Amino acid sequence: MKWYEQNYVSRRDWIIDHLQVLGLSGEEFLLVMAVDFMNEHRMVITMDSLAAKTGLSAEETDKVISLLCAKRYLEIRASNKEVRFVLDGLFETETAKQQRVMDQSLFDLFESEFGRPLNPREMEKISEWNSTYNKKMIIQALREASAYQHLNTSYIDRILQEWKKKGFIGSSGKETS
Repeated sequence: MKWYEQNYVSRRDWIIDHLQVLGLSGEEFLLVMAVDFMNEHRMVITMDSLAAKTGLSAEETDKVISLLCAKRYLEIRASNKEVRFVLDGLFETETAKQQRVMDQSLFDLFESEFGRPLNPREMEKISEWNSTYNKKMIIQALREASAYQHLNTSYIDRILQEWKKKGFIGSSGKETS
């Protein structure tokens, strides 16, 4: 399963957080949000339903869909039963790959240390740290929490925040010398 298909990943939050890098116009963003919403709620997507949902004219909707397809952010898959609008291209761009959005080995390490499967809230928090902090610093914070037998994400978050406040972690989330 790809990182953006996990239950704990908010696709819309990721899109909003990466708007500048994705280079979406206002109309493209509006259409992407509508498609993602309609897909999540298993609604039938047609050109008319998209135009109605977004308030764009049929011509504008068609033009924006063409642009999103040209950017390879949107793929329209037609079968004999249905037409599907797939936004996976947004998450498979070089931008997404460079963001270190998910790191399965980090989840495995936390589950091993906690001695139990992680819940969705914990996975989301770890994912947030992974895009903010250096992986080495996250692991060091986990080790410190383990040493004090405080194995929870709130405690680890406080460790990371404290290190950042003390200057051990720079504003970029990377370890300082």
